[in-house]
Amino acid sequence: MRAIFIDAVNRKVEEVQVENELHAFYEKIGCDMIEIIHLGGEHLMVVDEEGRLRNWEVGFRLPKSEGIAGNALVVRDNGDGDFTDSNLPVELFEIAVQFLNLKKHPLPPPACGFAVATDLSPEGIAKARQEAQKDLERNQK
Repeated sequence: MRAIFIDAVNRKVEEVQVENELHAFYEKIGCDMIEIIHLGGEHLMVVDEEGRLRNWEVGFRLPKSEGIAGNALVVRDNGDGDFTDSNLPVELFEIAVQFLNLKKHPLPPPACGFAVATDLSPEGIAKARQEAQKDLERNQK
């Protein structure tokens, strides 16, 4: 499968062929768990789920983003919940990617708030979101 590999370790962006299997994504990115970031439309970026918790010394950022620890693969959603070939030009990412030295300029730690939603009505979900936001604010102090 055609993918765009954002190689933060070697500070380069390149087109690669990767097997559409989880183990191949783990191996290429250098991780044990992946996270999917929607880039818009059907375009996806596959990153290290635990990137900010691990000791990555490198990463990258796209315009107007906080940054990603480690490497990434850009692929496309095939509409059935699976990945398929990226049809984006590699040059788009060569121009947009800014590589980061996380040893000198670390990313902020991950932040999240927690709430239990037992009522799945719109009102119950709104209440759980408010509780999660309060929890997040408490954790950031």
